[in-house]
Amino acid sequence: MAGRNISRKQPEIQVQLDQEHPTGNFWVDNGLVALCDLVGEGTYPVDKILEEVQQRLLQKTGNVGEYLDENTGELREYEKVNWVYPTNLFIKVSGNAPKKKFSGKEYPIHPPCFELGLRFSKNQKYCDVCGDLAPVTDAKMWMFPFIVDPGKFGNFYSRGKRGINLCPRCAVAGAAGYLNWLWVAQGRDALHFFLFHSDLDEITRLRREVLHPLSLLRESRGGNIGLPFSGPYLHETTLGLLLELFSHVRRSEHLSEEGRKLLASLLGAEDSLPPAPLTLYAITGKPGQAFNMQVFREFSHLHALYRLYEAWIKALGGDNPQRTLTNVFRQFQTREGNQYNTLWREKIAWAVLEFSDPLPYVEAFLFDARAKEKNPFPLSWGTEPVLDHYAKEVLNVDENLLRVLGGFGHSLGTAAHEKNEMGLLYGLRNAKNLEEFLRVLNDIQFRLELTVPEKLLEIGQGERVAGSPWVRVKTMLSIYAMNNYLRAEKGPKPEQGGSANEQSAGE
Repeated sequence: MAGRNISRKQPEIQVQLDQEHPTGNFWVDNGLVALCDLVGEGTYPVDKILEEVQQRLLQKTGNVGEYLDENTGELREYEKVNWVYPTNLFIKVSGNAPKKKFSGKEYPIHPPCFELGLRFSKNQKYCDVCGDLAPVTDAKMWMFPFIVDPGKFGNFYSRGKRGINLCPRCAVAGAAGYLNWLWVAQGRDALHFFLFHSDLDEITRLRREVLHPLSLLRESRGGNIGLPFSGPYLHETTLGLLLELFSHVRRSEHLSEEGRKLLASLLGAEDSLPPAPLTLYAITGKPGQAFNMQVFREFSHLHALYRLYEAWIKALGGDNPQRTLTNVFRQFQTREGNQYNTLWREKIAWAVLEFSDPLPYVEAFLFDARAKEKNPFPLSWGTEPVLDHYAKEVLNVDENLLRVLGGFGHSLGTAAHEKNEMGLLYGLRNAKNLEEFLRVLNDIQFRLELTVPEKLLEIGQGERVAGSPWVRVKTMLSIYAMNNYLRAEKGPKPEQGGSANEQSAGE
């Protein structure tokens, strides 16, 4: 790290850093937490705080420049510095130094100084974040990244068309927000960053006991936290992050016992009353010369997602249910050249994170992608139990109907494989209405000599089959049948045969 003195001091501007007065803004509150952790609670000059932030956001680039030493009249080398990636996508403040000509070329007369300078108004105005009446500064993107060109991210700009006024406390906290984020990069395709928000005490404990130890495990060009899978889309990467965090709740080799208990408490895994609700903010954009924000999402039901995760782990059982569950979601990708298309996984992850219906996306992946691969594998082991549990608990599919669908789907897939009738399965998948669905079932009965269970013929009001929408019944039967067709294609499955069909994530 390389710190530089700030040339234009403002000693008269002081800021009070404490955790007693949250702003409610997730970015600024995370910056406050980072600053209190960094320098401690108290009153400090603005410039001193900015210097502390600079020291942690600047790094040596490994390149060498030259400056003219006016005392000796000679050129001297200095080590160049720049803002650490990916903050350099946001902070466009460059180093400055006066220049003089020497041997026909201009050189700085000292190493360039990088300065996060702030200029505050003489008159007091209301801060747009905390509401305090104080000298204010016009927020720049580097101190508050949600002010950008309307063509890049209009949702936030509408509030900032007249500019956003920040008081000294919110301004320095905005500059420090980068010190508390988790980020994951997908090369030039995408940059994701994540911040958790709760009351300031809980964010502080989460930072110290959980996020800091986990982020220390991986500081690289690809991110500051390791995920079991990620991709260019927001929801798939968010699901990867949550599965990683959830995995440390019951047992962790990387967190202290205090950290593990804190995480369990924040996610509602303990019997005791959970503390303040924890919210996750996820932002995805495209890196370039600057950061072009594209998607912003807030996830506030982490307790419910953790309970779903726990139920999946219990349903899967085995020696390593965490790995099995991870493989279930990792598999929804297709290889295209040297890259993976993860759009299937993004849609499925979106549905799960929103407690919506992922089954149509699983069906589409199985029929349009997996079954059309050369030498296709069935879905990885554990997929059907995961879908069954989700259908029962989230989509309210009757448990008896699930058993019928699973059993008949198995028989249907096996029989279709024996009689080389994959077309029947596509006919089932493509049924556009209840009448077509029943016609395909009739075809199955005669061509495969299978008896259709009476449960699938219980048509109720609103075109529901045994209490569920007919299309959901059709979708689940299609998934079970095609999966068993592909399983039959591969012959007898190995014990817990998922390992044989796992794909390389390529990540």
